[in-house]
Amino acid sequence: MKVALLGYSQSGKTALYRAAARGLAKGDVTAVPVPDERFDRIVAQVQPKKATPATALLHDDLESARGEGKTFPPKLLEEARKADLLLHVVRAFESPISPYHAEIDPARDREAIDVEIVLADLQVVENRLERLSKLSTAKNPGSQDYNDRILFEKVKGPLEEGTPIRNIELGEDEREALRHYQFLSAKPLVVAYNVGEDEAAQPPAAVQAELEKMRAQGTPAFAVCATLEEEIAQLDPADQPTFLESLGLTEPASAKLIRAVYDALGLLTFFTAGPQDTRAWPLRKGSTALKAAATIHTDIAKGFIRAEVVHFEDYAASDSLDQAYADGKMSLEGKDYVIQDGDLLHIRNKS
Repeated sequence: MKVALLGYSQSGKTALYRAAARGLAKGDVTAVPVPDERFDRIVAQVQPKKATPATALLHDDLESARGEGKTFPPKLLEEARKADLLLHVVRAFESPISPYHAEIDPARDREAIDVEIVLADLQVVENRLERLSKLSTAKNPGSQDYNDRILFEKVKGPLEEGTPIRNIELGEDEREALRHYQFLSAKPLVVAYNVGEDEAAQPPAAVQAELEKMRAQGTPAFAVCATLEEEIAQLDPADQPTFLESLGLTEPASAKLIRAVYDALGLLTFFTAGPQDTRAWPLRKGSTALKAAATIHTDIAKGFIRAEVVHFEDYAASDSLDQAYADGKMSLEGKDYVIQDGDLLHIRNKS
């Protein structure tokens, strides 16, 4: 999962990046472990030689957006298109050095970035349609160029009205055809409103309104104070709960961020548990046991026979994988079994 942080200069995106990286950041790209109490419990019980959590790859290597009606820098567009998800960090705190807007207006700043994203995609669509207009094959029903022309004409109108591609009603085949073009507005989006230190526990009304608006649109969003979160990330893990409680917070930003990323990407986690390596694996919701096997290794998927499945709730009740098997909580499933969040898997294969 490649998560690219996007925002204006002085929005606090680098501070949030460092906070979410929890002291692991050595540059502008960091693999951040996904916090998961279930995985921690499995590791504590199995005590494997190697424990590998699921990770999100955070990128703070995008140029800052320019603002004031200026278009995105070409390098920003190029790098953002490579991301699986965009994390838009919006300034919602007083900043005397903010180069673009003297007054706080999170709705304005969020909308301005949204517009730039849609305009960048509209430019790609218009360029593609112009090229297709010169091809005779684009007039022949059934040809790839014809299908592309119909599809691009379908998304052009909504883009002109400001609707991102992710919100356009499209079939799965149509979305698959568009993925090749790496449209920015087709990517999942998470919005983080960076508030002041005295507003960390109770965001201001303007941010509350934005949070409600984003959630109504189905866009994961949360408020955070990046500077405070940096301090939290530097504390000993044992001291963090007390410090969070003193601020009126229940969890650090890293947990909020990863949960929002998972939600936006439509991911769940399954586990493999063994004495050599116990691992957490991200997987798209609705995926089958065969897809989970391929996630572990393509050779395992090729030789797939059956999946031994223990639901996490059953594992937790039995307090060990062996006991869950002994209690009859393991089920044998075929390749079409739909993986549930928290499933512990052992794949039987021919190798």
